[in-house]
Amino acid sequence: MRSGLLLFLFAQVILVSSLTQTDKCGGNIEIHTADYLTSPGYPGAYPPSQQCVWVITAPEPGQKILINFNPHFDLEDRDCK
Repeated sequence: MRSGLLLFLFAQVILVSSLTQTDKCGGNIEIHTADYLTSPGYPGAYPPSQQCVWVITAPEPGQKILINFNPHFDLEDRDCK
């Protein structure tokens, strides 16, 4: 494994303790170890017309975050950054 920490995040698998509020839509998440994330309230869906923004950061510059969605879905905005 390279010197940069490679983090594997798979959406909708295991709930992270900081995301336990079912009505929360958006927030900041700092990842310290490889982990699994789910949407708040999973497996339930967000209410219609939600515009949730989640900012996921690594603790050190140069570290990489790899996100895989399971099951795969299409993003409305193909210019996801």
